[in-house]
Amino acid sequence: MKLAILGAGAMGKWFAKFAKNSGWEVSISDIKKEKARKVAEELNLEAVENNKKATEKADIVLVSVPIKETPKVIREVSDSLKRDALLLDIASVKEKSVSAMKEIDVDSELVSIHPLFGPGAENLENKNIISIPVKTGKKYAELKKMFSNMGARVEEMEAVEHDRLMSITQSLTHYTLLTYFSALDSMEGLEKTKKFKTPIFQNLLDLTKGFLREDPKLCGDIQIENRYSNMARASLQEACRSLNMGLKSKNTRPIEEIFEKARDKIGSEELKTAYKKLYEKIEGKKE
Repeated sequence: MKLAILGAGAMGKWFAKFAKNSGWEVSISDIKKEKARKVAEELNLEAVENNKKATEKADIVLVSVPIKETPKVIREVSDSLKRDALLLDIASVKEKSVSAMKEIDVDSELVSIHPLFGPGAENLENKNIISIPVKTGKKYAELKKMFSNMGARVEEMEAVEHDRLMSITQSLTHYTLLTYFSALDSMEGLEKTKKFKTPIFQNLLDLTKGFLREDPKLCGDIQIENRYSNMARASLQEACRSLNMGLKSKNTRPIEEIFEKARDKIGSEELKTAYKKLYEKIEGKKE
């Protein structure tokens, strides 16, 4: 199987390594030719001069470029696709990418996927992959089966549903952690907290630190390019405003209501399990 990866960023490199280890013949291209060359040398792959040339001989083409550029690259390589090839993209926002796929007139399979993991993943075991099928056939069926056999969970849905869900799991989560760190950074005494940390604080701080290793440009594009992100941010801002108003008036009832609602919605057993895991993680750490 010949795979062409268009884009030598972190996820492009991850998929290049994944495919090479799976026995595929892999080539890679990037608008920054030196970047593609370095990845190719490191992984012993072929670096191709441009996207169109990389596409011409490939059975599967994976577009792994910034979100804003993905629709353009899909259109750019459409006339270079082999008949019955499979064109994929891995952009974190799907409406525009899927629209671009629906616009092109090709005899190729077209699928937009979103791996819900970053380049730090070691394998596909217990990983989630969202798939938006546009035009599918044998190659997509084989790829989907391979992902599943390697332990991944592949969930198919429409582009709009994907973007709405990602405004919660990505946009809202990223925004929460960014605002948390910004507030934390503006407060005095952060160094002393290392000595007087609580389990909740330590876990949230660790999560924030891990998140800050992500690509800030990608995080920004997710906020801007997903049209539902604004609603997610507005929900968080309104929740903060409402809670703050209650506390300013010396009213603890808003906090009690949040706890009551969460406990009813999540369930006592799930909350008990989460609490247990929290302490297992802290007490299992070796200083």
